[in-house]
Amino acid sequence: MSRDPAERRRRPAPSDRRSGLTWAFAAAVGGALFVIPWKLANEAGESANSVLLLLAVSATANTFLVFWQRRGSGARGLRIGRTDLGVASLLAGFTLVGNLASGRAIQDLSPALLNVLLRAEVILVALFAWLLLRERVERRYWLGAAIAAVGLLVLQGPVEATRLFGLFGPGTGMALAAAACFSMLVVLTRHYIRRIDPTAVNAIRLWLAVLLWFPFHSLPSPGELPREQVLFASLAAISGPFFSRLCLMISARYVEARVTTLANLTAPVMTLIFAFVLLSDWPRDHELLGGAIMIAGISIPLLRPRRSVAPG
Repeated sequence: MSRDPAERRRRPAPSDRRSGLTWAFAAAVGGALFVIPWKLANEAGESANSVLLLLAVSATANTFLVFWQRRGSGARGLRIGRTDLGVASLLAGFTLVGNLASGRAIQDLSPALLNVLLRAEVILVALFAWLLLRERVERRYWLGAAIAAVGLLVLQGPVEATRLFGLFGPGTGMALAAAACFSMLVVLTRHYIRRIDPTAVNAIRLWLAVLLWFPFHSLPSPGELPREQVLFASLAAISGPFFSRLCLMISARYVEARVTTLANLTAPVMTLIFAFVLLSDWPRDHELLGGAIMIAGISIPLLRPRRSVAPG
């Protein structure tokens, strides 16, 4: 996956960077809305069935979006190239394993703790992008990520922070495995984004992930699926694999993989905002402090100082 050195040195234009960050922050909104219904879905029924519902609903939504876009543009037929299929196949494998791991992890962990562990993407994406794409990681990125991580721990409160350092059971391992799989989604998308149609690839990778589910599990009968599980898994599908992941894929067209992931780290802070707006749940002092620290850390690598451009 090596890149031409000139391409690696090329910086995105300011307008591209703004577009990339806008899509990344939109993905954070979807991520903030994802965790709670995903927790409720896995409490209502078998986690493997929740994964099937999650993938099938989000795949259906993406398929409708693909045909709606092509109908609006006047395009005839659905053209899918070998690159689209190959990339979608890779993404599907990581999608299935990542969602199975997160579904298993959420049975042992609270939504807040799972959110913390999944945010290991900030480190893993930068590491994978450096190893596979040769993307240089600036020191200010590590500084900002470290400060944001401190804020994330403060946001969880002393109980969850203590559990994070003291809990190294199966749930923790599964959460970190899910974070590694989701990190590879970002890195692979960044590498191939200019050679694929992100909406079509997102639909294909989700349908392939559905097909990959069946060799390892048996199809549940309709009576085995509680209505609550169907409802909450569907809500999680729309906000997570459909909306959030599609926004991340589009963001990768404009900015580096690590920048996309760092901006998406605002999801826990957005969760506080949604809890206040929708549930009138005012954040506690440690949540306000942790959110402020996270915003400060995220801002360090994202807000670049203006530089004069030499002519020629």
